[in-house]
Amino acid sequence: MRTEPLLSQADDLLARGRAENAAHLLAPIVGRQPENVEAWHRMARAHLDMGDLNGALRSATAAWQLDPRGPETLFWLSRAATELGRHREAIDAAAAACREDPGNPRLHNRLAHAQLAAGRVGDAVDGLKIAIELAGYDADLHVTLGRAMFAAGRPLSARESINRALSLEPGHQGAHRTLALFEIAMESVVDASSLAQAADEFAESMRVGPHGRVDERAILARDACAYAARVTVTWCLIFLLALGVLSATSLVAVPAGLYLALLALGASAACAAVLFRPALGRRF
Repeated sequence: MRTEPLLSQADDLLARGRAENAAHLLAPIVGRQPENVEAWHRMARAHLDMGDLNGALRSATAAWQLDPRGPETLFWLSRAATELGRHREAIDAAAAACREDPGNPRLHNRLAHAQLAAGRVGDAVDGLKIAIELAGYDADLHVTLGRAMFAAGRPLSARESINRALSLEPGHQGAHRTLALFEIAMESVVDASSLAQAADEFAESMRVGPHGRVDERAILARDACAYAARVTVTWCLIFLLALGVLSATSLVAVPAGLYLALLALGASAACAAVLFRPALGRRF
C-alpha cells in the first residue's frame, strides 16, 4: 500500500485543525504498517492536538522504538512528555534530538520549551542564546527567548527579542500573543519587587504541572472582557454625572428609570470587572 498520499492528506488535515479526522486516516496505516515511523509521528501530533496526551506518548514511543535516534521522533517524544509533565524525559529527548541535528532551530526551540515547562528558565535562556547565534533567522527562537527573558525578570530584553521576531516575520501570531501577555503581566508592576513577582508568575504560567498547561487564549479573552467591563463602568459614571447635572439645572426632566438602568448596568459591569480580573497570580 502506497502511504505517501495518505500521509500528505493527514498533514493537510492536521494543518486545518482536523486532528480527529487525521487520526482516523492514520489508524489503518499504523495497523497494517506498524514499522511506518512517519505515520507514528503524525499520529502523535494528532493525539496532541486532540488533547489525548497518553495516546500521543504511546504513538511517540512506538516511533522511538523503531527510530531511537531520529530527531523528528525525539521531537514528538519530547513534546508528549512535556504535556504530561514528565520533564526529565522531555528535556533528555529534546537534548538528544539537538545532538543528532545541531543545526535545526526547531529542535533547539523544543528543548527550550521543555526547559521552561520544567521551570528551568536559566537553562532555557542560555541555550536559546547559543541557538540564535546559529540560526538567528528563525522567528520562533526569538519569541521563545523573549518569553524566557521575561520570566528571568528582564522585560526590556524580552520585548527586544519579540521585536526581532516581528522584524523577521511581521505576522507571527506567537509574537503578537506574547506581547499581549506581557501587557497583562506588567499591569501591576510599579517597582522592582512587583516586577520580580510578575516575572515569577509569568515563569509559572509556562510550567506544566499536575493540571496541565494554562490556556493563553483564555487569559487574553479574560483580559479583553475585563477591559470592556471597566470601560462600561466608566461611561456609566459619566452618564450618571451628566444626567445629575441636567436634572439639577432643570434643563431636562430625567426619568427615574434611566437612573436605575444606568446603575444596574454599571453594577453589572463592575461585577464583571472583578470576576474577570482576579489576583495577578491567578491570571496565568
